[in-house]
Amino acid sequence: MDIPKTLFATMVKNARMDRHWTQEELAEKLGVSSTYLGDLERHKGTPSLPLFCKAMRLLNLSADDYVYPNGNRNNSTYKQLLRLLTHCNEHQLQVLLATATALLQPVPDASNDVKE
Repeated sequence: MDIPKTLFATMVKNARMDRHWTQEELAEKLGVSSTYLGDLERHKGTPSLPLFCKAMRLLNLSADDYVYPNGNRNNSTYKQLLRLLTHCNEHQLQVLLATATALLQPVPDASNDVKE
């Protein structure tokens, strides 16, 4: 997995600063040196996949925001839907999936169905 250095660095640094953590505090929680974390935040290096995953979980970041950086993350309706999904059981998720799938199906052209 080729992780763009700038996006990872920006996401981690912003999340760290939002929590008012120092580089040393975050580095300790991640099990890396503060020098290494500083290098990552300055776009000098690429984290391993295990470190990437650990950072995403620890900082409560979505890997989707990383993989799809121009996605719907700023859309409040999208965020509300994601929050609601976390409260659904398996049956409710299956119903929602079927509904979403049906909504995304092409709509047949009703004008072709008119009989004279």
